[in-house]
Amino acid sequence: MAAALAGQDVDLLICNAGVYLDKGQTIEGYPAQMWADTFAANVTGVFLTIQALLPNLRASQGKIAIISSQMASHTRAPGGSYIYRASKAAALNLGRNLAADLAGDGIAVGVYHPGWVQTDMGGGAADITAEAAADGLVARFAALSTDTSGCFETWDGRAHPY
Repeated sequence: MAAALAGQDVDLLICNAGVYLDKGQTIEGYPAQMWADTFAANVTGVFLTIQALLPNLRASQGKIAIISSQMASHTRAPGGSYIYRASKAAALNLGRNLAADLAGDGIAVGVYHPGWVQTDMGGGAADITAEAAADGLVARFAALSTDTSGCFETWDGRAHPY
């Protein structure tokens, strides 16, 4: 992708990686490969994508939006889902550190909870439709600036506790 975009500005990079491989696991059901696969998608892939497109983002003083989850927050730690929670907390931490490191380049970084969305991952009992989540996130991305860089917000614009 970086080769295909060489020399082109990237105004907004949305990192929407998300696998939830440990959904429903018991404490005995967390093999090492599940950890590796989840972190590869939810954290490492996000960072490597940003790294690869950094010249494009710098050229336009673009924005980076990282989709994390409320499950990343220390306020949402009822137990279980250890791998998913840890990976989304790592994505949140990654975004906050990138915001600090890229501030001098004029690149804003925001981290977002998309809501509990009616998807294959969220299930039919989830709170909001994919369309509502997408509309809310688009508004969040538009509002992202160097003044709000490092934020952790919900799809509907509320500040989320870290």
